Amino acid sequence: MLLDLFRPFSFFQMTLMLMGIGIFWYYLTCGGLYLWLHRSKMSQRVGKWRTQRAWPTPKQVKGEVVDGTVSMAMVMVVVSAAFWLGIHGYSGLYADPGEYGLAYIPLSIFGVFVTMEVFEWTFHWACHRNDLLWKVHKHHHRYSNPTAFGVMADQPLDMLVKASPIFFIPFLFPIWDVALIGTFATLNFVYGTYLHAGFDFSFMPSPHSRYLVSAWHHNEHHAGSLDYNYGFFTGFMDLIFKTRYTPSDKAAKRSTYRCPECRNREAEAA
Repeated sequence: MLLDLFRPFSFFQMTLMLMGIGIFWYYLTCGGLYLWLHRSKMSQRVGKWRTQRAWPTPKQVKGEVVDGTVSMAMVMVVVSAAFWLGIHGYSGLYADPGEYGLAYIPLSIFGVFVTMEVFEWTFHWACHRNDLLWKVHKHHHRYSNPTAFGVMADQPLDMLVKASPIFFIPFLFPIWDVALIGTFATLNFVYGTYLHAGFDFSFMPSPHSRYLVSAWHHNEHHAGSLDYNYGFFTGFMDLIFKTRYTPSDKAAKRSTYRCPECRNREAEAA
């Protein structure tokens, strides 16, 4: 379906088109959510759900927008490369939803979810434990009080690796193009926007949940700890490797936490 839409275009043309679509969507969704939660009358009503008492500064938001724009463009390069390979038959990315049968689609979506769950956690953990990777990833931790724009506010190389499942998953197993992009966008962009938006609404996953990641969990990773809560979607990988952190853990583990600024100083001193 998606491959058929871009089949007539060259890789360069397709990349430019996808960049435009991605950046427009980023401004529309993240910008709209930011304006609604931070710059409208709604901000007074939702303040009680803020994950931090302080509100982000205009300087931080500007940095998030600039970094997010570049990173979104980087993601679209990866998407374009995946589409080009699928169009020319070099990978298992396919356009016809019936090619492997409709029953295969939910199975392949589950495969995408599991692959991303393991990959994203492992790469995120490595970025905090390896000095070389941390030099790249710490750019994202400049934003200790993130907004919706922060979901894409990464150093471009960091974002390139985070987007790489779009590229390599079709080499692991066949996947319908809509299923791949839809699952990736839902998990990384839509849910990721909620995690970075700075609000932990009561109808979303609870901070006390052991198995789901809430905005509280990810905010604590940004603002209070760099050694816990590496997961983006569920808490299973954090539970397995004992890096899960909930409010009930706070008093016992707080003394071992390292704020982003402290971790930056450690890296610079090494």
